[in-house]
Amino acid sequence: MAEQIQRVFVPSAIEEGGNSLSLGCFSTEETAWQVLRSFLKKSDQMLLVSASVVVWDIDVIGEHGLTVLASLECKVCPVCTRQTFWVDLENFSALCHGEACAAWVEESTHEPGVIDCGWPALRFLKQTKSIEEAFTELFALGDQIKAAGITETVSVKDSEEMLDEFDSTTS
Repeated sequence: MAEQIQRVFVPSAIEEGGNSLSLGCFSTEETAWQVLRSFLKKSDQMLLVSASVVVWDIDVIGEHGLTVLASLECKVCPVCTRQTFWVDLENFSALCHGEACAAWVEESTHEPGVIDCGWPALRFLKQTKSIEEAFTELFALGDQIKAAGITETVSVKDSEEMLDEFDSTTS
């Protein structure tokens, strides 16, 4: 006899006009997250405003059968300026799912009251005292990159050299 499923995990996204996009119904949370993350990588090609992962308990009547695991809101990325920056509203964290970007912000797991932010493409890592300050750092980095003429067609090595050159001329 097959194992009976007790819960299902449902990732979904909401478009700008309010249309809900159901991404499937899965027996494991891990699979639901993998599907949602893959979908969010294409968010700059759509007009998405939010996404979520919910879990439904089987054979439970009413709202008690539903638990929201995560609510995400889509924003413009402070570094790459694409509509691919997803902010987790429950447990504050943010990550750009854009190709070759991956800018991020989250509360430090080691130091209470400290906000970590970064951009892996240049190994940029900064600690700040507030979420606003972290976003300011990422916006400043994005501005420097744009001013240096760094685009997606330039290699990371070339990007680092151009950014270093830009930093040295502005210092």
